[in-house]
Amino acid sequence: MDLKHPLRVLPVDRFVALYNAIFAGFWIASATRVPYAPWLAFAHVVAAMLPALLRRAPDELSPPVRLLRELYPLIWLGAFWPELDLLHQLHIPPTFDHQIAALDLALFGVHGTHVDLVWMWRMPYRWLSEPMHFAYWAYYLLIGIPPLAFAALGRTAALRDMVFRMMLTYLTCFVIFIVYPVYGPGLTLPRYSGPLTDGLFYRLVGASLGAGDSPGCAFPSSHVAGAITIAFAAARWTPRWIGALLWAEAIGVLVSTVYTQNHFPIDALAGLAWGLLLQMAVAPPLVRWLERRPSVPAPVLPRFAFVEDR
Repeated sequence: MDLKHPLRVLPVDRFVALYNAIFAGFWIASATRVPYAPWLAFAHVVAAMLPALLRRAPDELSPPVRLLRELYPLIWLGAFWPELDLLHQLHIPPTFDHQIAALDLALFGVHGTHVDLVWMWRMPYRWLSEPMHFAYWAYYLLIGIPPLAFAALGRTAALRDMVFRMMLTYLTCFVIFIVYPVYGPGLTLPRYSGPLTDGLFYRLVGASLGAGDSPGCAFPSSHVAGAITIAFAAARWTPRWIGALLWAEAIGVLVSTVYTQNHFPIDALAGLAWGLLLQMAVAPPLVRWLERRPSVPAPVLPRFAFVEDR
């Protein structure tokens, strides 16, 4: 392939297009239930045509457009998440909470009750609560900072790898949430009501969930799966100490989702297993299949510092 004509259609473009086609089908199936369903179906159909439009894009794009072209899947992610709540309003109840709760109780129950239901009550220590809630809240920083850092540094190959892996994890989780909705303990079990509720990060977690939570999305934990994915991808492209820091945060998310009463242990471990399975076994062959052609060196993004991709 002529190096003057870089590969315009990336694996992530095709994968996101497939997701849009699937969700267009979900909305078409609900077209008679709410007036906005046909419009959302139409929007997904149009979005699924993006790879065809990218093939007709000009060879030279301005720096802002090139940056947007690389980051648009993550921007769309901000719309895909609340959309789950709209679909769930049409299809929930029933949920599968009884199955997940029973499995969690059988595998991880403590004296006949769930770990997340008693952990904070039995260990009401601020030195534990605030770090746990910080680890849970820092997940939201974890989503944005690594890809933006790669973009700012001009690490195009690293950025594309991370964006694809993130979309693979999140979008597959989103499909699971529609097919197998679970509210989780955060909405079905009593919440802690002791003195730890006045902590800064306790309140930040509550505010974050209140601003953008989508009920029915508890199993597997997309928090855990996403944190594992970002740590896995970043560790491939960054110095060892940065990778270790992100892995520590990912493990913090894994544990804190249970301590903060947002997930059962079974949710968190399912998120861990799903994230690792996708990154280690699914992502490499899927990228090769979606490329369908030899790859070429990635064009360099606008950057504030020059760092070579490994």
